[in-house]
Formats: sequence, structure tokens, C-alpha cells
Amino acid sequence: MAKRNVLFFTSVLAVMIAAAGFLLLLNTEAAKPVDNMQHFPPLHTSNEHRQNDPGPDVSPEPADKPEKKPVKEQTWYRDQVVVLMYHHIADNPHTRYVIRPEQFASHMAFLHENDLRPISLDEFLRFVDTGVLLTKNAVLITFDDGYESYYTEAYPVLKEYGYPSVNFVIAGNLRDSRDRKRENMITPLSYAQIAEMLQSGLVDIGSHTYSLHAMETASEWGDLGPRTAPVYLEDVHRLEKEQEYRDRLFVDFKISRAALTDLVNEQVVSLSLPYGFFNETVLETARQAGYRYTFTSLPGLVRRDVNPLQIPRYDAGLKEMDENGLKQLFQAVRTK
Repeated sequence: MAKRNVLFFTSVLAVMIAAAGFLLLLNTEAAKPVDNMQHFPPLHTSNEHRQNDPGPDVSPEPADKPEKKPVKEQTWYRDQVVVLMYHHIADNPHTRYVIRPEQFASHMAFLHENDLRPISLDEFLRFVDTGVLLTKNAVLITFDDGYESYYTEAYPVLKEYGYPSVNFVIAGNLRDSRDRKRENMITPLSYAQIAEMLQSGLVDIGSHTYSLHAMETASEWGDLGPRTAPVYLEDVHRLEKEQEYRDRLFVDFKISRAALTDLVNEQVVSLSLPYGFFNETVLETARQAGYRYTFTSLPGLVRRDVNPLQIPRYDAGLKEMDENGLKQLFQAVRTK
């Protein structure tokens, strides 16, 4: 395990050095202020990494096998994908973006019973690239944040159905040591848990940045905004200039991508944007850092003509999203 940690931090250090060299080659003219930059406002998704459930180290308990009802073969739609977004699963949700284990299980049962067909990240990205999709009623199941509840609560259910999924993890939060059990913080995945799930062939890992999933001071009045937006530099009493903003994003995006690529032994080219916030600078910098696909929090169907840097998702991981709510979501997109 020590070897894994050494390799992880070695890759991070190498990327920091490479990123510094890259930034020196960027336009060094007087940096422009970003006050007038058009921003896409953040959506309040999984705002806080806090849940009173630190608990001991756990392995997923054998889940009660879902009682599989007969599949009602039907066609909801073709040549498009519904991307579902989840965050955290816990018995006693304290925020809107946490759902109960039985709630998630009912969602997966609904997909199964109604012939809705989860596809892998690879198949989804091929569709984005080529417009070719052989699977009807296609669904992509995604999780943000890289919480341990994905391993203990979601993965056993997904595995029972044979459903693939992708988790966009905050790379800087991943740990194997005891300090990942931090007070008032939701426990993140461990390297060992990720390795086990990757071996199943059902799980893919994407980036949710290295350490940008947080709120930061965004103005001299103390207003808060996502860390992926320009931040207020309190020591010099001003907002970041454009080049400072770009540099900060690039270093984080690059470090996260390199660290996760090293972890999963394949190129990580997908990024989920914290809080759903983006603007042209965020998307351009993500592309420069090597990401080919960015997932937002905007609702919508993924069709052949989707912008790969603005992939929409439906937030199914809401406290109030019961099976009936999920049914209404799919009925709304059903091809007439």
C-alpha cells in the first residue's frame, strides 16, 4: 500500500512540474480581469461533503438479492441516452442530495422491470463520438464525489443486475489510510475498493477535479461561489485575473487526470464539473488538460448532436425522487 501511495504522489509531483512548464508557455501578456466573464451559474448539487456517518472500515455486506420481476419488453426511445446522476446513499439523509439504500434499490428495480438498459461508459462515449448506438432505451448511471457508499450500498445492487456505472471521484480525497475517516466528512472510497470494483468490469472512474469541489470567497463582500469560478484573493484584495484563473484550473485538472490515469491504468478523459458550474474558460481549460468529455448538471437527453464538453444529466439522486418520480422522468422523454 505504501508503494501505491508513493506512485500516486510521484505522479502528482510530475504533473505539477509539467504543468508549470506548460503555463510558462501560455500567453504572458497582461492578464485580464474576469469581472465581465459570462458564467454558467452553479447548481446546488451535493454542496457539502458532510454526513454524520464516519463509522468503521466496512466491506459491502451481501445485499439481499433484488426480487426480479419479469421484464416488460418495450421501446421507450432509440438513438439517445438518459444519463442519471447520483451522489451519496445513507439511511438517514440530511440533505436533498442523499438517498436511502432502499430508494436506490427501487430505482434499479424500475430500470430492470421496464426494459431500460444501462450501458457502459465506453459504449456511451462511442455514441457521443460516432452517433451510433445499438442499445435501445439506453441509460448511463453516474455517481459524483467518490463516496464509500457507492461501494457499500450501490455497487452490490448494480452488480446483482449486471449494470455498469461510472463514478466521478475527487482525486485529492482518495486514501487508504485511517485519516479518510474524518469527522463530519463523508468517507471517500479507498484505493482497494476501487481496485476491487474495476476488476468486475462494471465500474469506470472519471474525474470530479483534484480539489476544486468546494465553495470559495467570490467577492470582496464575502459572497461564496464554486472554486471552479474566479475567486477573490483576500491577500491582495481583488478578484483573480484571467491568466491566474486559467492557471489554477489547469493545474488542478491536469493533476487529477494524471493521478487517476495512474490509478486505473488507462487514460481518464471524462470530467464531471463540481456544482454543475462552467463557463468557456472552464471548458477550454479542461480540454487543454486532456479531457475530451465534460458532464454537467443540466437536465436533458443526450442525442447524436450533443456537445461532448456539455453533456447533460438528470439528477436522480434526490431525497424526494421516489420510483414514481423516476417513472415520470422517463415518461417525459419517451418517444411518442
